[in-house]
Amino acid sequence: MEELAVKPGDVVVTSFGVYQHWSLVSDRLCSAGKPMLISATQRNGTVREEPWDVVTQGETTYVADVTSSKPLQQILADARSQIGKWSYSITSKNCEHFVKWASDLQVTSKQVVAGVGGAIAGGALVGLLSENPKPIKFLGGALFVCGLAVAATRAAKKY
Repeated sequence: MEELAVKPGDVVVTSFGVYQHWSLVSDRLCSAGKPMLISATQRNGTVREEPWDVVTQGETTYVADVTSSKPLQQILADARSQIGKWSYSITSKNCEHFVKWASDLQVTSKQVVAGVGGAIAGGALVGLLSENPKPIKFLGGALFVCGLAVAATRAAKKY
């Protein structure tokens, strides 16, 4: 991990190819002295508080420009209240939804909205531009534009 200056309550995003994983920086450190992160993951199917390296898996991670007026201790208490209880869903209860929920922000996921819109647009483009559209072409166009749209929704860095 490149040394990243983080403090409890910061929102960090980790790039995993096309998508980003959102996590909250905990006020606890792991045995290696790195911050623990609280996040909802498909890997666990729920919320967990895990060591930095387990969550980021060595991938590029940065502090996102996300600000909450909610007190830090309440953010962390609310986040921890969902450990083992949050039922992960990529479309309605993913990592971005979780961080925004715990931070008392509007619970949405730009990645999901962009992905759905991109998939629809990609399928429509195939239908409009292809002389002989087949299901595989629709699927390919939908996935391609969906991936581009999700990649375009990167969280802004905090400077």
